[in-house]
Parts: sequence; C-alpha cells; structure tokens
Amino acid sequence: MTKKIALDLDGVVFDSETLYRVYTEIYDIDKFHKNSLIDNKKRTFQERYSWDKETQGRFYKEYASTVLKSANIMSGAEVVLKRLLKHQAYEFIIVTARSEAEIQICKNKLAEIGLANIKIYHSKIKKIDTLIEEHIDVIIDDDEKICKEASNHSIKHYTLKMLQLMR
Repeated sequence: MTKKIALDLDGVVFDSETLYRVYTEIYDIDKFHKNSLIDNKKRTFQERYSWDKETQGRFYKEYASTVLKSANIMSGAEVVLKRLLKHQAYEFIIVTARSEAEIQICKNKLAEIGLANIKIYHSKIKKIDTLIEEHIDVIIDDDEKICKEASNHSIKHYTLKMLQLMR
C-alpha cells in the first residue's frame, strides 16, 4: 500500500530560511534605517520583526521570488527523497503557502531532484483541509502548529527538529 507524504517547501525541501533572515535584515535597515527585530529565535520573519501586515506583504512581494530562486535544496533532502522514490511505496505531494506565480520556480527546482511530476497545492495558508482531502499519512513541515493540527487528525508528522534528532 502506498503511503502519501505531504511536504512543505520552505525550510523542508528548500533551504530558504537563512536567506529570509538575510533579506529581512537588509530590508529593515534599508527601508527603516533601524533594527525592528523583536525576537531572532522565532521561525518566521513575520514573528521576528515589529512590522505591520502591510510591511510584511511589501517585503514578501519584493523578495519572495529572489529567495526562492537563490535557495538550495535542504542538505540531505535530495538524498532522502530520491531513496524513498526508488521504493515506489511513497507518493509525495507539496502543500505550500507559495503563490501560483512562484510555483514554476518551485517546479524547476523540484525537477532537478526527480520530483518533476509531483502534485502541488499552492496558496494554502491553512493546510489541514488539503491533508485530509488527500488522505495524507505523513506530513513533514517546519511549522510545529501545522504538525500539531495534523496530529489532531491522526496524520503522522515530522518537524525538522524531530528528523534531526532521529539521525
């Protein structure tokens, strides 16, 4: 029986989190000439800076494609995904908040690691509905809130922290 695995992109397949940190620092200094950082330990730029929603949106619109084009595949992700694909016991889908316009960049990068024909659900801020509709067995996401919600619906979940501890 095939297991269905849902993957997030940023911070799971693509090593984009470091780039977001760099570009948010640049943006903050260039646009505001100050440091608006609240808590550098937070995972997302929206949580790290004291920017309003409009500023967050402007930053994302200006830098999201640049970050995606520059991002490498996460260390180890290519090896693990190719190995799992060989067994044909797993079906992968992507569930991401990325916009439709950004998906072509994603598809090109995914093709490089053998995932050219992967089903992608984009613009999904609330992922749980897609996970349930697709009868997902496992989700790998870097957002602990999403993983907890999946767990509440009997979907196994792994965060990057969990996978790193399993090594």
